[in-house]
Amino acid sequence: QSHWRCDSLSSPRLLSRDATAMEGMDEELEYTLLNKKDVMVFHPIPPASSSSGHKADDWTSCIWRGRARVVGKGSDLGIKLLQMKDGSENLFAQCKIPNGEHDKYVERTVDSSRYFVLKITNGNRHEYIGMGFEDRNDAFDFNCTLSDFKSTWVDKEQECEDMANAAAKVPAKDLSLKEGQKITINIAGLGKKREQKPSDASAGAGGFGILAPPPPGGGSRRQQVGVAP
Repeated sequence: QSHWRCDSLSSPRLLSRDATAMEGMDEELEYTLLNKKDVMVFHPIPPASSSSGHKADDWTSCIWRGRARVVGKGSDLGIKLLQMKDGSENLFAQCKIPNGEHDKYVERTVDSSRYFVLKITNGNRHEYIGMGFEDRNDAFDFNCTLSDFKSTWVDKEQECEDMANAAAKVPAKDLSLKEGQKITINIAGLGKKREQKPSDASAGAGGFGILAPPPPGGGSRRQQVGVAP
């Protein structure tokens, strides 16, 4: 495995192509996801000692200390290693992670949760550097930031896009009326005869109406018809 010189990591030529690609995406805004004030960079690092991965215990050359910033831009992630100089931040190295696929560009060491291997790309070339945190909580925040970005922004966006594509493929139903077809509408309460209450006349005809008043004079019926007692 060939290694670049350590000073090449801070050369503008190493980062110019990636920086230009990031700046060319004018339609997307870059936003900060995480800031950590103190990280260590190791280079060169030996190849993985086993198929399981790299060991931080094999790293002996710390070439730089400074700030790490995780940024998002659209569906892409970036890990920027920054150093303060003359009151401004200068880019030391950058790890670009297209489509948030951090598993392809960031690898945790097998012997410590505080150290990671970053894949730095420059066109068709790439180089691996080691990055470490003094504080275990900082390393935990760093790892969670990468995972959360992928699951929250990239995966959810892809899921919504897949659902929209699937819905677009479903043929629309033809709900128009064909020739000769009619629509029947049933409205509750219509179409039934209204029940009418029986009138007084109809009630009297049935024998259950109001009785006629008694004859005037208050006399008995026998007196009115002239029947002798």
